[in-house]
Amino acid sequence: MHPYVGNIHIHSTYSDGHKSIEKIALAAKSAGLAFVVITDHGNLQGLPEEGYIHDVLVLIGSEINTTKNHYLALNITEPVAQNDSDPQQVINQVNAQGGFGFIAHPFEIGSPLVLNNAHYPWTHWDAQGYSGIEVWNWCSQWRDGVRNILQGLYYSYINPAGPITGPTPQAMARFDEVTQHRPITAIAGSDAHAWPVCKGPIRRTIFPYRYLFRTANNCILLDEPLSRDPVKAKTQIYSALRQGRSYIVNNLIGTAQGFSFTALNQDNQYQIGDTAPLEEITGLQIQCPSQFRGRLTLRVIRNGQLLNEILRCNVTLRLYEPGVYRLEVYCNKKPWIFTNPIYIV
Repeated sequence: MHPYVGNIHIHSTYSDGHKSIEKIALAAKSAGLAFVVITDHGNLQGLPEEGYIHDVLVLIGSEINTTKNHYLALNITEPVAQNDSDPQQVINQVNAQGGFGFIAHPFEIGSPLVLNNAHYPWTHWDAQGYSGIEVWNWCSQWRDGVRNILQGLYYSYINPAGPITGPTPQAMARFDEVTQHRPITAIAGSDAHAWPVCKGPIRRTIFPYRYLFRTANNCILLDEPLSRDPVKAKTQIYSALRQGRSYIVNNLIGTAQGFSFTALNQDNQYQIGDTAPLEEITGLQIQCPSQFRGRLTLRVIRNGQLLNEILRCNVTLRLYEPGVYRLEVYCNKKPWIFTNPIYIV
């Protein structure tokens, strides 16, 4: 497999971000990313700029809705009408274009110090047809963790990752619940705006694009190298995301080069996002970079419940039951890797 790391859920000057697409691509290149997905609010003005910029594949989607039920729409070519009160209509319009999308920051709570406590939760869990859930939104989680001025100063200047705990538990629980009925994809989003914050003594950009591009990213797994043809490369990236052939990696901990999570039986190997048959001998194989040996905790999750916790790098775990299996990896108790499932049937 060929892994490629990129950042999803980014805002440019076409909405409320503070850098042009060209400068965002330059920041992504400096952070070592292969692709970015820009999702400006309610428009596709960046679509003519889609393609390779500074050797980074720039893809253009849109974040739809305003006061609640935000939806990240990808692979669309026409603007989608906003409908805060009925997001099913938004999902239907996206799907009608051949697009797909992700429920954004569904459980955020806001902060009294940031944007006057504004928050944008998802309220319609009876909706159908969405492709996945943004289970970890870096800026949303940071904002939710800042409750007073002292915290704001500490997290702004001394410990910017202080409020970060990993994917939101409620979002992961909802993700696990849905995957019992159909495959969907979990992603991380940076929600990058590079906002200049001026609140009392706080004068700071929260957060620069280059910083966020080194935090929670998405590593997609391709059968062949990413094409230099932007049209083909777009299809490769979006196909992998649709299929759940990806995992979340917190690059503040380190790169995941050398990591793999696969299922094995006597005849075949299956990747993240695949469906594998339960045979007489079927197992999960986990491999981690050797430099992290002695610092990792592996949590194997089956049907949303902890199946096994393992304190070593390279593991083969025999399976005896069908189920939806995913993996969480912590390094020195800090959140590092969160995979999409392998479905054992």
